[in-house]
Amino acid sequence: MKDFDNRLEELFLSYRQSQEGAELPYGHKERFLRKLAAPKKQKAEKAIRIAWVSLAAAACIVAAAVFIPKVSSGSLDRFEEECLAELQEMGNQLKTDSHLLPHGDKEDALYSISSIVDGEELMALQLPENMSKKEKQKIIREYYNQKMEGLKKIKTFIAMNEPEEE
Repeated sequence: MKDFDNRLEELFLSYRQSQEGAELPYGHKERFLRKLAAPKKQKAEKAIRIAWVSLAAAACIVAAAVFIPKVSSGSLDRFEEECLAELQEMGNQLKTDSHLLPHGDKEDALYSISSIVDGEELMALQLPENMSKKEKQKIIREYYNQKMEGLKKIKTFIAMNEPEEE
């Protein structure tokens, strides 16, 4: 084994000596420095993308709080159907966006989206009759806000795991 190590060392030494005077191809240093800087640039771009996704999610929360109509004399079912429609719209968008993920992550994301969005029975039908409309509305809003938060986390996950553009 020692003999093999000695021959290997001699081989490297002779190669190093033969390459000491060799000149690098034109532009080698510039290409090397550009490749060296690329990971930093990609990390910065990814951080910016994540910041924008987070900002968009925050804007969605604010918009939902401002634009979700208050229930006065209208039907709780109609109010909840609007919440459910918004939830399903975001779920469908995320299902479309999930094609960017690797296969295993894509399956997990689609399963999570489906478990949040699909197969919903209206919450208003499950609440006790003796509750006031205001209490029911508060419960329904909180219920759908939690679901929207789950979808927003999936949206952030998809954005963070997008393949790098080359």
